[in-house]
Amino acid sequence: MPRQTPEQLAAFARQLYGKLDQLSYYDLLGVSSGTSLADVRAAFYRMSSALHPDSYHTLADRELKERLETIYARMCEAYRVLTTPEKRTAYARVLTEGKKRLTSTDRESKAPQSPEDSIKHEEAKKFFRLGMLSLGRKDLKGAMMNFNFARSFEPNAAVINQKLVETQAALGKPGGPGAK
Repeated sequence: MPRQTPEQLAAFARQLYGKLDQLSYYDLLGVSSGTSLADVRAAFYRMSSALHPDSYHTLADRELKERLETIYARMCEAYRVLTTPEKRTAYARVLTEGKKRLTSTDRESKAPQSPEDSIKHEEAKKFFRLGMLSLGRKDLKGAMMNFNFARSFEPNAAVINQKLVETQAALGKPGGPGAK
């Protein structure tokens, strides 16, 4: 996309902005779903050279600037999704559901789960955290005490019982989750 006059840019923004939510990322970048990563990248750079905010920061029309920024942000979103294999796969799935954008709820979380996320009771969480801090300080007796407190609030929490077993083993004490 070559550099455009302010009038051409305004016409382009009016046309695209109105249908932005109806366009897939592929449509927005002007590529097909089978396009290679290199071609997606080339299409993005071709469009972004004309639509980068630095290209029109001197425009007086604030509404036009906001529309162009929204279009550019959506192009960047499309680029990030289509050039990341995991996101592109997730996007293919949501496209079959009729969605045009990939939201954070559509993606599967790859973030590691915190062990305490499975604990529901707030006091149990508090004592579990204290137990983990005690383990970090190599205070096995303090860890045992805190994990037992945590278990008293949530006796069936597997993560608490697992830490109790591990701590008991480290202390050389017999017994498991049912031991007092």
